[in-house]
Amino acid sequence: MNNKITALCVGTALTMLPAAGFSAGISTIEDIKNIVHPGVITGKKMELYGAVRVSVDYADSDVSSAEAEGGDLLTDGGLSVSSNTSMIGFRGEVPYNDKVIFLWQYEQQVDIDDKDEGDTWTTRDSFLGLKTPVGRFLVGRVNTPFKNMSTEYALYFASSVGESRSILGAPSSGAGAHVDLMGANSLNWRFQYRRVNFALQYSADQSGSVNAVDDNDRDSTSAWLDWKGEHLQLSGAYIHYSDFFATGKLEGYRAFAKYTMGPVTLGAIYEDLQPEQFNALDREAYGAQITYRYLPRWVLVGQWNHADESERGDDAADQYSLGLFHHLSKQVLLHGMLTHTDNDGQGTYRAVNYAHGDKVATLPGRDPWAISVGAQLRF
Repeated sequence: MNNKITALCVGTALTMLPAAGFSAGISTIEDIKNIVHPGVITGKKMELYGAVRVSVDYADSDVSSAEAEGGDLLTDGGLSVSSNTSMIGFRGEVPYNDKVIFLWQYEQQVDIDDKDEGDTWTTRDSFLGLKTPVGRFLVGRVNTPFKNMSTEYALYFASSVGESRSILGAPSSGAGAHVDLMGANSLNWRFQYRRVNFALQYSADQSGSVNAVDDNDRDSTSAWLDWKGEHLQLSGAYIHYSDFFATGKLEGYRAFAKYTMGPVTLGAIYEDLQPEQFNALDREAYGAQITYRYLPRWVLVGQWNHADESERGDDAADQYSLGLFHHLSKQVLLHGMLTHTDNDGQGTYRAVNYAHGDKVATLPGRDPWAISVGAQLRF
């Protein structure tokens, strides 16, 4: 069987970039994307794949012990074990002819640190699709292009306590639906032409409609356009929800740029969310990050993300994160990460949000933080 990974990455339909300063056979960008986004299509008829991501964290919600008793996501300082976004899946290809191949995948998040009664098959990207000369067509439960763009930008910060989505796509209230969601009941098209990747998705009923006709009054549409030059990457995404979880329609815009100079990669992102009724999400956000590959297999990363004051008022916030990663092999990544969120008077942005697994919430105007060491293994 041919084990070579093809061009489609379910998490991000992206071209792998070369990495400087690494020993032969190790590519920083390729390896981290394979670990962060292991959902790829191979030439096998069926393949078992996945990622195990375990970390040991110390987190503090910047609250007293009495205040911490008021919420499961609050802590006055304590040790925690998290399985982050560990996952397992099955995928494969069934050739139809020389130009058309059927694609299929079932993917599931796995909480190996504890059990979650809500875990069922297809909680992550799961679909039936076609690979054709004019792109890949997927039908099922698929990440929105809007979400995939933020994952591509986050890269090393994805699935760690420093996840960028503590700010990006998050409401200042700390609670309520996050913009970066799976696309339920989705039709997805992905096409690549030279240096340009394009993704378009329509979700017939974003709120879900198991065993019922999809309600198109709750649909969503999302698109992503990405271009990669030799050193520069430019990316933009859009999403529209007809009814964002009973809060009215919502439109979102994102754009980011990354520039690589030898061992250093600089990135910047901008986000504008415009909900009809959800004041805590009605704001702009932006951020910057730096990646420095200073030794073979060692990578130092830093980020700053800022959310402007929303329509709620006095709820701006800043997130600062610093991490050190070591590529032990092509399949194993070790890391240490420190993150801190600084909230204005009414802001309750979390220190750690949903992608990490164990969320770290806070109270208005407090400044939560977390430190973590862990490993990610893909198979």
